[in-house]
Amino acid sequence: MPSFEEKLVRAIRRKREAEGLSIRALSTAIGVSFSTLARIERGEGRPDNNSKIRLMEWLGPDAEDAGLGFDKVAFVHFRAGKNVRSSTVRTLLKAAECLRQTLATGAHWSGHEDVDDNASPPSASLSKEELEQAAEKFRADLGLSQDEPIDSLRIEVDGVQVVPVGKRNCLEAQTVRHLRGIAGGEWSAMTIPLDADNENWVVLLNDSHRIERQRVTLLEEYWHILLGHKLTKIARVAEAYGRTYDKTEEHDAYYLASAVLLPRAAVIDAVSKKRSSNEVAEHFGTSTELVEYRVKRLGLWREHVGKQIKLSPD
Repeated sequence: MPSFEEKLVRAIRRKREAEGLSIRALSTAIGVSFSTLARIERGEGRPDNNSKIRLMEWLGPDAEDAGLGFDKVAFVHFRAGKNVRSSTVRTLLKAAECLRQTLATGAHWSGHEDVDDNASPPSASLSKEELEQAAEKFRADLGLSQDEPIDSLRIEVDGVQVVPVGKRNCLEAQTVRHLRGIAGGEWSAMTIPLDADNENWVVLLNDSHRIERQRVTLLEEYWHILLGHKLTKIARVAEAYGRTYDKTEEHDAYYLASAVLLPRAAVIDAVSKKRSSNEVAEHFGTSTELVEYRVKRLGLWREHVGKQIKLSPD
């Protein structure tokens, strides 16, 4: 009897060839890397659950015809490591359901209803200048000067509640210990819609992380909401969990979070004055890694590290 993976490979190849798609074209369409798809089709590797979900969504009704399927579990914004364990996802989903039941208002909404991912056009990344301008407007709306630090944990967004996991709320003590202890390094935040219209939200924040990391994580979650990004689909495949995610939207949310915490004009000024990454990080309350990400994205790394250039003599 063919395994799940064997049936999946056959179904993918059959549909891909019927539609005249190359492996590279399929890779672009579904967001699974070309090398991963090529290995899967050659039978040289097993797709992880995240890839399985993307592939089965692309197969659509053909997946059921091939005897394949998965359980749609929840739709959220989810910030976690690529290899987050199923036990951690399961615990987070339990926490999400607890918060939804406790904090949601109006008619009961489970958060499990299917979302038609094909109803929205593919994400188009904002340009660097558009991202910078959005971050500058955000800071201006908060009344901040270009050199003023901001503690994002103090920002309030209409319709969004923030629950640090250590505060417990409705969460069981065992759940909190798991999410702050053995699973603490696997996830950063989960943002849960509290109604079907996505007007009200709760952000479950991992407060076991350093404060600098929490600041950028929370801003990322805010930007996912403020930009109307698609929800992540978490699904169960053969008793393990996987999820979809949009690389473009993840990039934009992280870029905007970093640009709010480290405004462009202030970074340019710091580089021109030869301030170190540590000095800038200490002033703005961020990590040195985030400072260096900003410096590189602004094209100022050469100046920051003091690399001189010159023309050789004729």
